[in-house]
Amino acid sequence: MKRILLGSMFLLSALFANASWAECSIIPHSQCPHAQLAGKSAVGADVHEARWVEGDLSKADFSKANLKEANIYHGNLSGGNFTDADMTGITLYNSDLTGANFTGANLTGAKLKGANLSGANLTDADLSDAEIENAKFVKTTFCRTTMPNGIVNSGPNCAAVKPAKAGQVEAAVEGAINGCVIQPRSVCLNAALAEANLGSANLAGAQLYMGNLAQANLFKANLGKANLTEANLVRANLTRANLSQANLTDANLNKAMLRGAQLERANLTGAILLNADLTDGDLTGANIADATLTGATLCNTVMPNGTVSNSSCMPERKVESAPAVQEAPAATATKNRKR
Repeated sequence: MKRILLGSMFLLSALFANASWAECSIIPHSQCPHAQLAGKSAVGADVHEARWVEGDLSKADFSKANLKEANIYHGNLSGGNFTDADMTGITLYNSDLTGANFTGANLTGAKLKGANLSGANLTDADLSDAEIENAKFVKTTFCRTTMPNGIVNSGPNCAAVKPAKAGQVEAAVEGAINGCVIQPRSVCLNAALAEANLGSANLAGAQLYMGNLAQANLFKANLGKANLTEANLVRANLTRANLSQANLTDANLNKAMLRGAQLERANLTGAILLNADLTDGDLTGANIADATLTGATLCNTVMPNGTVSNSSCMPERKVESAPAVQEAPAATATKNRKR
């Protein structure tokens, strides 16, 4: 009997220890690993410092909720509504946030490393000092979004400015193109800069991940240490541009003009350089692993190992002066007419 009683007590303690077996309490400091809260309505709830590691909050409504310092590491928040929620310091490492609505959410200091925010809505959200290394932002909506470095980021489809923030936003986007501020360390993920005139622009250290810069004029532009991962630079004019230490992983540079471009120690892993012109370019120390260079013009081009390639220099045309004898028949014909 004693053994049966002890066994029952052990089973009960195990059930309560693993909150995924029971209903999670929507209260502050809630301890509920693997929380099952999919589709839950918790508008305005106070769950600050809740520990819901690997929890499922997909399609849940936590608008205006207090999720400050909560830990939802590796959680599923896809399709959730977090409008105007306080998510200061929240831990969402490697979490699925696809399609979630973070309009007006306070994500200051949020831990978003490795999180997937593809298709998420970050309109008026505050990401100041947030950790976003290796986070995915495919088709994410940026509209008056305060980025980790304090720069306000707005995409081309940004809705009208809220009246209460009109003055602030106008000042933030002054000198911007389609909401992208043209300045060093600017954060313009998915930037809409196709055919933009950015000659001599200083975008050093800018975050231009997946930006569309097709046919843009970047003559002598400073893009040193810029993040151009998966950017579209098809037919872009990058003549004499500074791309040293830039991240061009999987970027599309098909038919791009890179004459005299500085690409020292640039990361061109998987980049497409089909028919690109690299004449007089400098690739010293660059990483070109898996890069496609088919049809690229290499002429007086310094390669990653320091050697100079002239493998595809265009032959110089010889300019021949017209010989005097070519005019002789005309002169003779004139004399014959006089006769």
